[in-house]
Amino acid sequence: MPNTSQNARLDKLLTASEASVERAESNTDLLKVIQEFASYNGPLEFDRTHAWWLFGASLLLIASAVALHWVGKIYSVAQFFHRLEINPYSFGMSAGLLGIVIAVWSLKWMTSKSDRLPSLSKRIARRSSCFHNELTFLKEDSTTTLKKLDEEFGDYRRGDYSRELVESIQGAFTGTLRKLPYTYRQLHFVNQREMLTTVTDEKGNTKTETRVIHDHYDRYSLVIDFPWVSGISIRSDFQTENDYSQPMDTASPDFNKAFRLTGRNEMLCAKFIKPSTVLHLLKLFDLLDSPNLEFSDSGKLCLSFESSDLFAYGAQYSLSSPNYFHAEIAAGIELPRLMSALQWSHELSELHDDNFSSLPPTNRQEK
Repeated sequence: MPNTSQNARLDKLLTASEASVERAESNTDLLKVIQEFASYNGPLEFDRTHAWWLFGASLLLIASAVALHWVGKIYSVAQFFHRLEINPYSFGMSAGLLGIVIAVWSLKWMTSKSDRLPSLSKRIARRSSCFHNELTFLKEDSTTTLKKLDEEFGDYRRGDYSRELVESIQGAFTGTLRKLPYTYRQLHFVNQREMLTTVTDEKGNTKTETRVIHDHYDRYSLVIDFPWVSGISIRSDFQTENDYSQPMDTASPDFNKAFRLTGRNEMLCAKFIKPSTVLHLLKLFDLLDSPNLEFSDSGKLCLSFESSDLFAYGAQYSLSSPNYFHAEIAAGIELPRLMSALQWSHELSELHDDNFSSLPPTNRQEK
C-alpha cells in the first residue's frame, strides 16, 4: 500500500477516535475506541519517508547556499553567474531560505504526527481515571465561586492583581468508616510588583526606570465535608489571611517549625491539637507541598497545597500496544496521589469524630 494511503488511513482513524473520546460518557465508550486500534490493519505510526527526504534535501539547499556564498567570491565563478544574469549572493540567500523553510516544515510535520497517538492515549487514560473514580468536572463562574469561597476560607484570597479558577472537579471518597464528598480546585493568581532597573541609552547616559512585573502562581485545594472541627487554621506558608486570633504552640518543636496553628479561642486549639493529630499532620509533608488546612464554621475543610500532580495516573501502556492498553483501561485507571491525600483526610476525620456523633447517618459507612 502506498505511503500516502497508509498515512491517510491512520489520520482518518485518529481524527474519528479523537472525536469519540471527547464524546465518551463511560469507560465502555473508551474501550470501543481502543478496539478500533486493536483491529486496525497496518502500522500504528505515520510513514515519515517523504518527510525525511525533504529534510535531507533542505540540508543540501542550506549547504549549497553556504558554499555559494564563499565560492561566489572567486572571479571566474562570479563571471559565470553574471553571464547568466544571476546575482550569486541573492541566489544563494534564496536557496538557503527555501532550505530553512523546508527543514522547519518537515520537522514540524513529523513532530505533530508523532505526538498524535501518545496525546490521544493520555486523553483516554485521563478520561478513564475520571470515570473509574466517579469524578465530575464542574462548570462554574470563576468570579461568583471565588466570592462564595472567600466568605468561607481565607486561603483563596491570593493574587493582588488577578485570580481565576482554572479547573473544578467533584467526587466522593469512600473510606472504611464513611464517605467524604470533596471538590478539587486549581486557582491561578497573579501578583504585581515594581522593580527599579537601570537603562543605558545610545549616548551612554543612564537612567532609572520602574518596571511592572507580574508573577504567576497556581494553588490547588481539596474542599472536604468535615463537620467534626471548626474555627481552626494550620498553615505552612505566609498566607496570614486564614489565621484566627488565637495562636498556639505545641509540645512538638517539629510541628511548631512546620506549621502555624491558630483558632477562634484557646480551648478549640487545645481540643484539636492532640498528640496523635500532631503526628498525623506532620505526615502531610510526605504527600503534599506547602500544605494549609482551614476548618470553616460551616463544617468543611479546605486543604490547599502547591503540588500540581494530584491527578497523576500510572498507566503503563498506550495505543501503540492496543491490546495491553485495552486491558489496562478495562481495569480502571487509578489516581494514587489523589487517593493518598483523601485517605489521609479520612484518617484525620477518625481522630476527631467522637463516636460519629456529629455525622449524619446517611453519610456513615458500616464498620
